[in-house]
Amino acid sequence: MQKDILEKLVQTVLGYLGATHTCSLEERPDEVCVNITGNELNHLIGSRGDALNSLQHFLAAAYYNAAGEYVRILVDVNGYRDQRKERIEDMTKNFIDRVRFFNKDVEMPPMNPSERRIVHTFISSYDDVISESTGVGRDRRVVIKPKKQL
Repeated sequence: MQKDILEKLVQTVLGYLGATHTCSLEERPDEVCVNITGNELNHLIGSRGDALNSLQHFLAAAYYNAAGEYVRILVDVNGYRDQRKERIEDMTKNFIDRVRFFNKDVEMPPMNPSERRIVHTFISSYDDVISESTGVGRDRRVVIKPKKQL
């Protein structure tokens, strides 16, 4: 991983967007986290994180073109990803309660792949429910089901 190339890409892109920010890179075993902090950066997050996901995808592609190697890049603005993860986990708890109460399958709203991954990981810690993804494209969602008792 060539840190200087990624730092230059981030600074260039955010410079074009006119964002006053502070940026730090955190290397993890399987990804690099780009943490961006500053005031009035909501335009970098967008609606439900769509702009943030696009920025992340763009940086990964640009880094691949510049460095010739693929690195999974995770972009976070002002801790948005952690806050979103907490909201998704809270919503998942409510859906798990519905499954337990009605003892039948419950569909969650459509989510992007990273949000569905959060739900599946969260549900894996429960013994009485399971999850699976259904649908295609933007309508792909998680279905939570009661686990069959033997």
